[in-house]
Amino acid sequence: MKLPLRIFLGMASIILIAAPLSIFTTILLLPFWSWLEATTGIESVGHSGPAEWCYAVVFLVMVASAVLPLMALLRGARGGNNAA
Repeated sequence: MKLPLRIFLGMASIILIAAPLSIFTTILLLPFWSWLEATTGIESVGHSGPAEWCYAVVFLVMVASAVLPLMALLRGARGGNNAA
């Protein structure tokens, strides 16, 4: 399989898996969001649950934590050794 297709499929898989997991994780982190709001005054919990930015932060952290190893793996597969 060609490298651009592998990259696209890998990214699509990461995003599709991270979306529902980030929603579930954000709700599980509700005590943390409540503590953050009480400590800093940043609006993070509303009457219907965590604020939208909380979902975005968790989603971005999940995607980044999956993409960085994927990038390292792909760099190694291409022989991108930058050792001096």
